[in-house]
Amino acid sequence: MLGLLGRRAGSQWPLLAALLAVVTAGAALLGVCALLVTVSADRAREKAAAAATPTRTEVTGYAVTIARPDVPAVAADTERVLTEALAPFAVSTVGRASAVMRPMSGDAVGYLSGVQDLPKRATLMSGRWPGTGGEAVVLETTARLLRLSPGDTVALGAEQVRDPAPPATVTITGVVRALPGAGWDRDLLGGAGYDLAYRGAGALQPAKAYGPFLVGYRELLSGTAALSRLEITAHPDLSDPDHHALARVESSILEADRRLAAALGERVQIERVGSRLPGTLAEARHQQQVTTAAVLAVAVLGTALTVAALALAGRLTADVRSGETALLSAMGASRWQLAGVAAAEAGLLALTATLLAVPLSSAVHRWISGDTLTVTGAQAAAVTGGALLAVFAIRTAPPPTGERDRRTLLARSGADVLLVALAAAGWWQLDAQPDTAQTEVDAVRILSPALILAAGCAVALRLVPPALTVADRLVHRTRGLPMPLAVVQAARRPTAAAMLIALGCAAATFGVAFDATWQRSQRDQADLSVGTDLAIALGGPPATGQGAVLQAAVGGTVAPTTNRGVAVGQWLGGNGEPPRLVAVDGHRTGTLLRGGGEDWSAVGARLVPATAAAGIAVPNGSRITVTGHATGTAPIATSPRLILEDPTGLRTACSGAATPLDGRPHELPGCATADGLRLVAVLLPVTSDAIGWDATGDSRIDVTVTVPGAAAGGTWTAASSQPFPEQLQAPAVAVSGATLRMTATVELGGPAEAGRQLVATAFTDPGAVPVAVSRRLAEQLSVSPGSTLQVTVGNTPVPVQVVTIVPGVPSAPGSVAILADLDTISRALLVRGDPQLPVDAWWVADPSNASAAAGLHLGEISTRTGEAARLTTGPVPAGLPDALRLLVPAAILLLLAGVTLHVTCDLHARAVEVARLRGLGMTRREIRTTLLGQHTIVMVPVLAAGAVVGALATWVVAPLMIRSETGAAPVPAVAPVWPWPAELAVLAALAAGCLLAVTTVVAVQSRRADAAHLRVTS
Repeated sequence: MLGLLGRRAGSQWPLLAALLAVVTAGAALLGVCALLVTVSADRAREKAAAAATPTRTEVTGYAVTIARPDVPAVAADTERVLTEALAPFAVSTVGRASAVMRPMSGDAVGYLSGVQDLPKRATLMSGRWPGTGGEAVVLETTARLLRLSPGDTVALGAEQVRDPAPPATVTITGVVRALPGAGWDRDLLGGAGYDLAYRGAGALQPAKAYGPFLVGYRELLSGTAALSRLEITAHPDLSDPDHHALARVESSILEADRRLAAALGERVQIERVGSRLPGTLAEARHQQQVTTAAVLAVAVLGTALTVAALALAGRLTADVRSGETALLSAMGASRWQLAGVAAAEAGLLALTATLLAVPLSSAVHRWISGDTLTVTGAQAAAVTGGALLAVFAIRTAPPPTGERDRRTLLARSGADVLLVALAAAGWWQLDAQPDTAQTEVDAVRILSPALILAAGCAVALRLVPPALTVADRLVHRTRGLPMPLAVVQAARRPTAAAMLIALGCAAATFGVAFDATWQRSQRDQADLSVGTDLAIALGGPPATGQGAVLQAAVGGTVAPTTNRGVAVGQWLGGNGEPPRLVAVDGHRTGTLLRGGGEDWSAVGARLVPATAAAGIAVPNGSRITVTGHATGTAPIATSPRLILEDPTGLRTACSGAATPLDGRPHELPGCATADGLRLVAVLLPVTSDAIGWDATGDSRIDVTVTVPGAAAGGTWTAASSQPFPEQLQAPAVAVSGATLRMTATVELGGPAEAGRQLVATAFTDPGAVPVAVSRRLAEQLSVSPGSTLQVTVGNTPVPVQVVTIVPGVPSAPGSVAILADLDTISRALLVRGDPQLPVDAWWVADPSNASAAAGLHLGEISTRTGEAARLTTGPVPAGLPDALRLLVPAAILLLLAGVTLHVTCDLHARAVEVARLRGLGMTRREIRTTLLGQHTIVMVPVLAAGAVVGALATWVVAPLMIRSETGAAPVPAVAPVWPWPAELAVLAALAAGCLLAVTTVVAVQSRRADAAHLRVTS
């Protein structure tokens, strides 16, 4: 029998070669998919961790209120806990420490501070960096207010704590300028260098605070001073991480807070460990799970196509060898002998396919992903299992009967009905999946696309025979023999490859459209998540003139933006997700906002105030003074706050120290520091020791703010702020040239917590702020256009009115969010006595040099193009487009292999029929025309049916399959894309490939059909 096996292989080598190609292609497809969802997935998470920014991987330990003797041990223990939490990765640490406030001359206070990498966080303007022995450098603003220069000394009193450090004298060695985005927001004074109304913990009265006086970091940790704050930041080296080590670090960091508390004990008042690294790793893991689910769905679709090709190969092989098997049985071969021969042949075929598929799958994986991988257990198992199953399917497939008896048709009808029912159930499950995050690999999402495509092809193929029957009836009216004969044969002979052709075309067209739809959805999500072309989340409070510097560097349209959590009435959101307020310049909404498919120009037009605030132009360098008078004998003082607006719309508050209303002018230093400023509001909180419940009488105040060289404009209004606005009566404001005069009557008696603050603004109260809300917020709060809500910004409640509902708010996709005009929000806050402009970011539209923003060190930068690249070509999601790039050529190759095998076997079975036609006088050309026409007539409508099924699946399945990186429903909603140029190219390639395969096989096989076949079979 083994000799028979060798001789049969030698005579039937084309058939075996075709079988080997199909088995190898199917096994290689499984091997590549195994690599994509195993080793590639692990490497993708490793690459994502290596590519994360330092702010997303650093781990910081915080400690508050440390006694002087405990400082060295607390710092060492904190660094040890962080290093152990990040093991086995190499770690570098940097620290920052601030000592407790010490008294200075008069009512001023100051403090020492140490920054380990100070030269990276500040620029030396004059002098030199500090050494040891009480040397320090100061910020520019501190040096200007205290009139300090290198060589001066500053005396600091003894600490006012238990076990205090004695008085100290520091020598100023240099003046530095704080770099933006360098962590100065965590300084006691926020990096401002001074606070003329500083109120520390337990302080009864505000004081003038100056600092920090920056000494050596290690010197400050030597136990010479008690610390108010200590923070140590560890940066792990994740340049070449291992996914097992990353998993250990993720769990270890989550336990680090507890370990730090145990290590520090009672030596500190507050301690904690903060890091974004666990969240970064969890995000990568969730995104990988979403990608894996999509890749598996594509793999199942490719496997279904492979099974169809293998089933066709099995049926055709059994049909070709049916006569041979019957002859061997008649000659006395037992069933065990036949089974042994089949098993030996199947084993050799499976072994050969495995040996070919393993390196082939590795090479294909390297081509589509760029990774060089060795053979893995998962890959070898997938390839071997696929080869064995494929061969088993081929060897056990029943031969086609060629007859459409009633039982066969009934069985097929039942199978089609079951397939359609399963596909409908799968679609229903997909449609019913919740919008919330779903990161687990769901079998329904994996199997549904293949089921729906197979069911669609099965239904579509039911329409092909009736169409061919109609053509059969009409073709009798035509002349000639080849074409009528081709139509008759096409209509009356079963086409075993129809399902493969339809499914292959459907899979190829669906793969191209799914890729285009997925790419479009990721770009739409990137547009909406960033909100604009370039967004910079500020690392600290914005400074006056910062917008002009940014615009000069990157170009485009620059505007300040709010993006923060707020409370809507008493509602704080759900699942730890607070409602978000996004406020931008309404006049430039259409220019700034991106994503969501909305007409943001129309939305912005409904949000902006009616008129712009004119204000008072403030020349750069103006020496602004405040002069006030108060009636009565009680001393009255005010701490004026001037609200200045720069050309980008940024409003900042310039606060002065407590200024007595004694009739003398008092200068407000450091206010006019940039060009193009306008004074748009003044807040005058009134304070006096005479104010109280038992006090009687009132005091008439008259305060004038003078801006030399200013030009007044617009109309000003005055009001008394909450709470208890009646405690300040008859507020009024008048503007004349360079002066702004404000008057009011202050009631001395009454609640001490009353505002007693006069607010003068260059605009009127905007009333309820018009806002747009996301659909999710509207659904959760049951609001509609016209509804009125109350939003708490900071500590100030602001009434808002819903004017429109949008699917999603830029920079807050999928969130309960509110979109408003920043200018209107600021006006509403100011007229209520709140000087804050809640700016969290800078947004830039149409930047000409977005990369220049990194050199400004303002904060975390994100761009639409960068986010789109991360979502489409990043290491974690790249597996899906890789799988789709594999699916389309695999579908084409399997389809062409199946068509070639089908035509070869069909012509082999019809060789006698062809010979008889030759005997009847038909030329070889006419026979070739007949055979080519027969297969073309069948394949064209089948290809068309597959393309229609692929298109319908794109509209029905693709939007349900695509999820966001968190596993939630994407926002904005997925819009199906049918890329006509690519689809036409695929269909043209399929049609041309099928035509070429059929033409080649027909030309070769028709030459073998001659009278010899008649003599053999007669």
